[in-house]
Amino acid sequence: MTLLRARPIWVVGFVNALGYVLQFQGQRFTTSSDAALIIGTAALMIPVLSWARESETIGAKKGLGVLSGFLGASMVVTRGQVASLGQDQFLGDVLILGTAVTIALVFIYSKDLVVQKGGRAITGSMILITSVLLILAIPLDQGASVNLGWEAIFYTAFLAVVATVGAYYFLMKGLETVSSTVSSIILPIEVIVAVALSVIIFNDPFNIYSGTGAVLIVAGVLLVSSSP
Repeated sequence: MTLLRARPIWVVGFVNALGYVLQFQGQRFTTSSDAALIIGTAALMIPVLSWARESETIGAKKGLGVLSGFLGASMVVTRGQVASLGQDQFLGDVLILGTAVTIALVFIYSKDLVVQKGGRAITGSMILITSVLLILAIPLDQGASVNLGWEAIFYTAFLAVVATVGAYYFLMKGLETVSSTVSSIILPIEVIVAVALSVIIFNDPFNIYSGTGAVLIVAGVLLVSSSP
């Protein structure tokens, strides 16, 4: 209970909840593959934000990775067509980019808390605070139809238990022993799998610009994650 009275855990919980709101609102306007690629840039923002806090340095290799990743993200967002920037999909991409920023902030500011309090305590507290704060976002979807069948209930439960609680637990346990930058090395795998599934299952559009952007993002994340 002492942890829940601490201001830092509430700040992290608020940022995490904001990320979910931006993600789900953004996914209304953009494709799953674009969302996965843009969220992958969170790994590129981590060293930049850590550098701003003067907790990590950015060498030539890491800097090249950041530039490569953000160039790739710009190609994914525009698909090589500047005119498309006025479309709804661009709004969705910007919202997803905001999600990437919140993910990076959660990685960075969770690190100290995990070291002090342990991964299990931070995971439970973050999930509880995030859930409470997300209730405030319900009015954003007042016009949405809530008619869940058994299949929808199953997928919702799976996402809540496995993809959320399980993912946060392993994330926080990992942060106990590695830096926030090194912990982001798993993100390229997530991006590749998410993009492949979205193209195969949902037939998401994927042109030469998207493909080149994807390669640049993954290359950038690998460069950043493998830098000392």
